[in-house]
Amino acid sequence: MASSKLRGPYAETRDVVPRFKTYMPADISNPPTVRFERDIVGVDWQELISLFQLAGLSGREGDKVRRAFENSTAVCFAFDGSRLVGASRALSDREYHATIYDVAVHPDYQRRGIGTRLVNELVAMLPVWRVLLVADGDVKDFYRRLGFEDFGNVMGRFDRTKLFDAS
Repeated sequence: MASSKLRGPYAETRDVVPRFKTYMPADISNPPTVRFERDIVGVDWQELISLFQLAGLSGREGDKVRRAFENSTAVCFAFDGSRLVGASRALSDREYHATIYDVAVHPDYQRRGIGTRLVNELVAMLPVWRVLLVADGDVKDFYRRLGFEDFGNVMGRFDRTKLFDAS
């Protein structure tokens, strides 16, 4: 296996057998050709940016995307052959808290358990008691099925001038 910028036991390739059947509906399974990788080796960053656009995750452009994944605590990608069909990442202090970001699945591959597997792989890599994420209203039910619940006292501070690299 090639090395990655991620360190420790969390930077490894995973097999295609679902880890958390508890959260995997019985009638949904991963396509047999999809493999899951827990590192950034071989990721085509332009393909990832295209995946974000196709999945409706706007505001992710340029080299910032690569840097965001390189600086993440945990990552997981889904590939069908050499085609990138899913991605996810998380930041954590590895003690108490973590936050999941950028869960995206290609529209042609949605509703096949890939998003579930991406999230479960991240959670398995995070040895913490609290995992947070930001979810739009149309995907909240998906995350509820994975054990997430509303957390009403979360606040955010936003500086949109830092969303993109300066040109």
